[in-house]
Amino acid sequence: MKKGLKRALLPWVIGAALFCFFSPGVGNAAGIDSRLYSELLKFHTDGKVVQVDGVPCLKIFLRKGQSISYFCRFVEYFDRAFKFYRQRIALINRMEFMAELGGTGNLSTNATFIYVPLNFSIRPQILPERIGNISNLPKFILIDLAQKCLGLYHYGRLIHQFPICSGTNGTPAKKFVILSKEKDHYSTLYDNAWMPYALRLFSNYYLHAGILPGYSASHGCIRLIYENAIVVYNWAQVGTPGEIIKGASNRKTIQPQPRKPPSPNSLELAYPELFIPEY
Repeated sequence: MKKGLKRALLPWVIGAALFCFFSPGVGNAAGIDSRLYSELLKFHTDGKVVQVDGVPCLKIFLRKGQSISYFCRFVEYFDRAFKFYRQRIALINRMEFMAELGGTGNLSTNATFIYVPLNFSIRPQILPERIGNISNLPKFILIDLAQKCLGLYHYGRLIHQFPICSGTNGTPAKKFVILSKEKDHYSTLYDNAWMPYALRLFSNYYLHAGILPGYSASHGCIRLIYENAIVVYNWAQVGTPGEIIKGASNRKTIQPQPRKPPSPNSLELAYPELFIPEY
């Protein structure tokens, strides 16, 4: 009778153990959100949980022509705060959320996959949370070329960080102060190109809204996602100091946890265009 009871309880014990492993904050070193993880497994992924900027993530493969924004619309979990989740994914990938994977136009990227966080309560560890020697400054802008990230600091404390795109042939690393602001600036060097929400840093180098393909692509200016550029433009003032640094990339993809790729399911049958067939 005891053996029969043990056999009956065994499935419940195994289920409880798996729940503890995948539930955030309960015996789970990765700190992943089990509900989100389960939903993302419905998409094309290798199933491995990796750390990117200190955040557990899952690699999701998308079809040519798709984007972060397109993908997010198919994830029910993101319905609660669509713009927030889309922004965080764009930051992790240092990429415009409207950039089309494998596209050929201006709004494109050569990326073949995106990293999707499995715990959005963890702030990506990209820029320093505090900088002591600027603790007396009400506003300071830090641009790290290696990290492809811009940070806004209030009395030395990081309050915002946004992905950037820098120059194909390099962007000078130096200190600056905002020399001027112009909502609709047009380049005098490159075919009268539109540079919205432009902040002049020095010489002919500006910080402005533009396309972020996930790699260096500008003539030398610092580009921001359009809506992020508006935030920075409204926050910064003429005379606001800052610095562009080369930095050092500390991006990591560690702690692999192999998982069997999911089999075709109802979501894939309903939205076949969102999945890549395995070859």
